[in-house]
Amino acid sequence: MSSGNISIIGKPNVGKSTLFNMLIKKHLAGATSKPQTTRHKIDAVLNEDDTSYLFVDTPGLNFNIKKDFNKILNRNALSTLIEADVILHVVNYFKIDKDDIKVIENISATDLPKILVLNKVDLDNKRKNLPKILSQIPIEITDVYNEIIPISAKNSSNIINLKKLIKSYLPKNNKNIYQDILSHNSNEFFVAEYIREACIKHLSVELPYSLHVEINKLDKEKDIVSIASTVYLKKKSHLSIVVGKNGSMLVKISKMARINSENFFKKKVYLKIFVKYDPKWKNTDSILNSYS
Repeated sequence: MSSGNISIIGKPNVGKSTLFNMLIKKHLAGATSKPQTTRHKIDAVLNEDDTSYLFVDTPGLNFNIKKDFNKILNRNALSTLIEADVILHVVNYFKIDKDDIKVIENISATDLPKILVLNKVDLDNKRKNLPKILSQIPIEITDVYNEIIPISAKNSSNIINLKKLIKSYLPKNNKNIYQDILSHNSNEFFVAEYIREACIKHLSVELPYSLHVEINKLDKEKDIVSIASTVYLKKKSHLSIVVGKNGSMLVKISKMARINSENFFKKKVYLKIFVKYDPKWKNTDSILNSYS
């Protein structure tokens, strides 16, 4: 039996969450085209044949923003290396830039097996640029990694081979150490992620990053899950945007979050979302602690 912990790291907007969902074959992490969708560590177990993988999705590493909140996200991402058995460093297929280099500087010293994942190969017709792209990666970068593999998280290209590579570096165990575990994250956590994902998808670029979602109540009954939640906003002017004319935007957000929640729970979901103005939520200890 092979089993172990796989940390998925990288700068924002390289497709880590899309890859995480593809690997575990479930929609657990919010995945959008906008950067910094992920704010928490999210883990999930995949059991396949004689292998048990615990994949861990992480916030995008951004060393350019010095605010306390961003430092917390960076710390969360790098903390996953402590328990990891394998590191997947995800980068954009066509270019490794200075922000990727900063990530490399933070992982190069660890002795853990590292796999450089070149994501979004689907944008390269028939991979005709692959030889050139590989040849342009400096040797001081390639020497950091045990393996380099091109993939597409979007259309699952080369995902099977990626899992085979990961398996080859996982520890051997006498038993499945993750048996009967889907995730260490709570049901409330995933519902909050679905609501925030819907906000990021439907709202303008800057607004989703100034909001926070809390689950106030979650009651699981035989045929239905009843959920009450609150979306906290930093700016009062954002209230009308999130709610929309005659509540139209909140209906869109609620519908998307409810459908994803129903797929998660495998039963009907009644979801109520309240919207609240709180300019200091990023400075509230109880909320900040929820990200650590």
